[in-house]
Amino acid sequence: MKQKVTAKCDLTLAAAKTIAESAAKCHAEVRILYRDKVANAKSLMGVVALSFKKGAELVVVAEGADAARAMELVKKVL
Repeated sequence: MKQKVTAKCDLTLAAAKTIAESAAKCHAEVRILYRDKVANAKSLMGVVALSFKKGAELVVVAEGADAARAMELVKKVL
């Protein structure tokens, strides 16, 4: 499952933490793609490394049994 998302705000440490915690609630593998970077959404440092700004075009990819739930949880934060 893959969806494009426009960032609602700049990435802060608090937002990255919330993204990682939300993704960790699911068994699905969740990745966030931004420009030439790919981050495991469950990894705080990986998400922080994306350093995107408000309005950035991101792609969220979720694979696994609860991919739809994982996608929704992560999209809420973005």
